[in-house]
Amino acid sequence: MEDKLRITITVAGKRFSMIVPRKNEEMYRRAAEQLSKKIEEYTRRSPEMEESDILAQAAFYMSLHLQFLKESHSQEMKMITDICEDIEAILPSQE
Repeated sequence: MEDKLRITITVAGKRFSMIVPRKNEEMYRRAAEQLSKKIEEYTRRSPEMEESDILAQAAFYMSLHLQFLKESHSQEMKMITDICEDIEAILPSQE
């Protein structure tokens, strides 16, 4: 059984309590901090915007950033696979 921990994070001035794997606690806290910073940035840049619009914009930014990371990871994995195949083609057969 994985060791769990109850933590409380704050996003957009709201506190959320959750149970997370102890080994991932810092990741959860950093994610909350990153999202809060993005919300604060949008609030400063557009103080006339409604809170729901700012939250939606911040969520979209975070989701878009995740998509870029996934795409980058996918391309890197393909490059690694291609390199491994090239190496295997060069190495003499063990037969």
